[in-house]
Amino acid sequence: MSDTEDHTPPALPGGAIVRLITGIALVLAILGGVGTMGIMALINLDVVGRSFFDSPVPATAEIVSAAIVAIVFLQLPNATAAGRNVRSDMFLGRLRARSPVAADWVDSFHHLVGTLMLAILMLYLGPEIIESIEGNETVGLYGIWTMPRWPFVSCVLAGCVMTLAAYAMLTIGLALRAARGGDAA
Repeated sequence: MSDTEDHTPPALPGGAIVRLITGIALVLAILGGVGTMGIMALINLDVVGRSFFDSPVPATAEIVSAAIVAIVFLQLPNATAAGRNVRSDMFLGRLRARSPVAADWVDSFHHLVGTLMLAILMLYLGPEIIESIEGNETVGLYGIWTMPRWPFVSCVLAGCVMTLAAYAMLTIGLALRAARGGDAA
């Protein structure tokens, strides 16, 4: 990846929808960062409690495992919107040097597949949230300490929705740029 490569959504920069999607994605990423600091604090409290007071924080492993999944999905939309998602940059870089239009079409197809995969994930995740809420599912250790599971699953759903929006935004932007013959918007 070169220093001059721009990761703003192509063909759609500055539009109200793009600003909304990237703004919400940034807020979710900040929440994910706060969540990361929270689990770091929890782990440190657990270590200090175990080492100095022979009293660990109950259900630390269970809370951390649920929180990590939520944090990943909270950070995913921002990474996707910024063009930092997983793909073969080496292949696209070489293709872009030879044919920017072809590279935009390939990248647009890649983002279309991402959009479809997120839609499928959301199709199965939506009922999971409803079941989690209706079933009063919890995270933790029964009889010691528990908390509701729905906030974690809701974070995953919010991340999926916004990642889908970011993928769709990039798919459209790249396809528009490729259709115009590679014009920079």
